Amino acid sequence: MHADTRAILQTCRERLIDTVRAVFTRHVGRANDELLAMMDQAVDQDQRQLCFDAMSLLANRAPMLLQQFRETYVRLFDEAIERLGQPDVHRQAELPDELKLVDEEDFELDLAMTKLTTRASFNCAQPLVALDRRLTALLNGAKVSPENSPLHPITLYQALFQALTAMDVSRESAIFLMQLFERHTSTELPGIYNEINRYLIESGILPKIPLTEPQTQASAVQPNVSGSASAPATPAAPMMSTDDVFAQLVCALQGPAAYPVLPANVAGSAVSVAPYRGPLVVPPSSGASPRFGREQLLQTLGSLQRGPLVPGSVPGLGMAPLDPQAGNVVAQLRATPMANGSPPVDVITIDIVAMLFEAIFDDPELPATIRSEIAKLQIPVLKVALLDKGFFSDRKHPARRLLDFIAQAGVGRGEQENPGLLAAIRAVVTAVIEGFESDIGIFADQAEKLEAFLAEEDAQSRDKAVGLVAGLAQRERQELATDRVNAEIQQRVSRPDVPGLIVEFLERGWSQVLSDVFVRQGETGPQWTQAIQLMDELIWSVEPKIRPADREHFIGMLPRLIQGLRSGLVRLGLEDAWSEFFSVLIQRHVAALRGEGAAMGAASTLQPPSAPATERAAAPSKPMSGGYGAPTTDDPHLKLVQALDLGAWIEFQTERGTRNTLRLSWVSEFKGVYLFTNRQGENAMTLAAASLAAHLRKGTARLLSQNPLTERAVARVMERIQPTTAESSA
Repeated sequence: MHADTRAILQTCRERLIDTVRAVFTRHVGRANDELLAMMDQAVDQDQRQLCFDAMSLLANRAPMLLQQFRETYVRLFDEAIERLGQPDVHRQAELPDELKLVDEEDFELDLAMTKLTTRASFNCAQPLVALDRRLTALLNGAKVSPENSPLHPITLYQALFQALTAMDVSRESAIFLMQLFERHTSTELPGIYNEINRYLIESGILPKIPLTEPQTQASAVQPNVSGSASAPATPAAPMMSTDDVFAQLVCALQGPAAYPVLPANVAGSAVSVAPYRGPLVVPPSSGASPRFGREQLLQTLGSLQRGPLVPGSVPGLGMAPLDPQAGNVVAQLRATPMANGSPPVDVITIDIVAMLFEAIFDDPELPATIRSEIAKLQIPVLKVALLDKGFFSDRKHPARRLLDFIAQAGVGRGEQENPGLLAAIRAVVTAVIEGFESDIGIFADQAEKLEAFLAEEDAQSRDKAVGLVAGLAQRERQELATDRVNAEIQQRVSRPDVPGLIVEFLERGWSQVLSDVFVRQGETGPQWTQAIQLMDELIWSVEPKIRPADREHFIGMLPRLIQGLRSGLVRLGLEDAWSEFFSVLIQRHVAALRGEGAAMGAASTLQPPSAPATERAAAPSKPMSGGYGAPTTDDPHLKLVQALDLGAWIEFQTERGTRNTLRLSWVSEFKGVYLFTNRQGENAMTLAAASLAAHLRKGTARLLSQNPLTERAVARVMERIQPTTAESSA
């Protein structure tokens, strides 16, 4: 295999396994909470023991498990690549001499593995299609499919199971832990595969195909629109487009026998999802058609959108009061005769929107004040979903953008912070409630207003942090200047043919110029490049000039060289201290023009000037915390820190248990220092990369999801209903 191909494959391998491990590490705390709740609700001792064993392993052996998981995956990956690199050999399948029964435990494992990988493959269908095509191109046409792709979720789960069994975990516990692992990584897996696709695009592997390749076939999921209770429609799942989230949800809710998983009851503001043993539509009577049409439903929603409805004021709403700003009103609406008697496709839309808002209200990253404002938009969003099913699939849908901007505005903000923002959000929400009838453009208009408000606030925050950032950057460069300058100089003076005169000047004089430039501007500015170039030209200038072209070039560059060296020294007040150096340098240049260089390697007779007060003191080299010269590490938390993007939000927990959510506002040039501030650019906190990684490892810091609110909510709904459907189909 070509070296470049192998390097690209290894990078894909490392990105997948390390990122997946980092994702699960971030969710370990939440997984423990889930296990504790499951143990409290367990009905038998075996289930409680499974939860206890899983909690014990995660608490005491999680690092060992993740390392074993990594090593096993790397081995399986390399083996799969080796098989793909072999020429195709067509072998005739051999039939067994006799049929044998499959072992019950093997069957259980195979069934569990199939469920896990099927769900993961379904959620990541689009990026996996593009990834298989790119791997095929990278491997010179070797056919890559889900069965043999080393980057497919199948290989991940095989590696995890082998890692668990290698640690003497029982098969039943291993299956239980894999299910836990899948629940806490599934929502971020598509993004991980998209990043690998993006890396392959940057490497020139099929850059013309998109990151995610949409299917060309349209969805053929047709809910039962006849209203008949005895003949529900069965969805044509194989024809379903992976882009049509609404169709996927309908298919999952209907199940294989067209029996949905619908809210069985409504208690307060929560929707209790349980198997509903009835047809897709439960009409209020045995009639063959819905009793309430969509227009009547939309008119009723329009009235409810503007305020509470008195019980009995609208036919079909029953006698229970409905308040559009109280709890999950969509779930309450679902229990009314009007909802039950509406067209089937509208009924299931109400169910999905109710679950969507339940997921939004349960989102731990949503402040209470923002949650209450979003609750006011339940009825407008339900109307949008009834009018436009693209709401569920289009991440940039105007209604979703507005919800996402409102949620984004609340991150990292206390209850009493910036009352102006809360007023702006309330104005936007009120405009939608009072102005929305059927034109979805009002959501786009209000989203733009809120986006502009947040952009102005962010600009003010950056302005406040400018001075602090400049000071931090300069302080870091001061700490690194000695090592950085020494590295550049020693790389040049270590050669045996550099005269002692030049060595002394570079080490004692020019090093101060380099340090000053590095501290002021870093190594990306033009002055650093010029100072390095002058150092190289100085060394070359004293070498014997044999060829006419060299002499001509030397004569042309000499004035600029001398002027550049003197200017650097003048800036630091060192010109007089090195005046004798320039006198001797002239003699060396004359000798070089004559082609004389025999005496130039001898030690210099120049008496170096005494070090002025501005000269740097000799100091031991300090190891850097990141960036230039930093050692490589396999620590997934440190890798996560080094991969953080500006704008990422992290929740810090103090020893007293208080929580403070701050935004990553600046990362130093060498990734050694991370600056966090609040929304206003205040309450600044700096952390070294290793310290931040330690906080993430201990759980005293938590990276908040960078996915928008509605995307998290849709993923949570999908995660909630698909396992139930998969189990029933099995």
